[in-house]
Amino acid sequence: MNHWTKEKLDFNDIQRLMSRLIEKVSFLQGLTHKEVQKLLESAEKCTFEAGEAIVRQGSTGAFLYVLIEGSVAVLKAPSPADGKHPPKELARLNAGDCFGEMSLVDRDSRSASVIALSPCVLIRINEKACWNEPVASAKIFHNIARTLSRRLRTMDEAFVVGRYGD
Repeated sequence: MNHWTKEKLDFNDIQRLMSRLIEKVSFLQGLTHKEVQKLLESAEKCTFEAGEAIVRQGSTGAFLYVLIEGSVAVLKAPSPADGKHPPKELARLNAGDCFGEMSLVDRDSRSASVIALSPCVLIRINEKACWNEPVASAKIFHNIARTLSRRLRTMDEAFVVGRYGD
């Protein structure tokens, strides 16, 4: 069962978490401790057990998720007209990875589902927190663009290999 909590973190907890996040989370690269702290002030902590859906394809939401512990699978279901085929795994994400960034950029519905593969601890960051401070927002947007570009390159390569073979 998933558990969303809005926890007040003490100063030491925030400092430890900020150091871990800044080092490991690509979407936070270049942000100062103060900018990350502002993001964490409105963040929510959530936990999921293995097998639980964190987000579902087609749902809406304006949140970015940062995986603190555990691993998840990103699954894309075929179109309703092609419902005979099971969902395809697009990626596996681990601690330090993020997802949900597309919803922050285009405000469209979720393009894939994300399922916990193991017990997970995540931080959910609201869209408003990401775009609240102009300087930090520019850094976040640049990092999201970098992440999306990297994922597109990976998918392009997988498409070419899948279509034309090795």
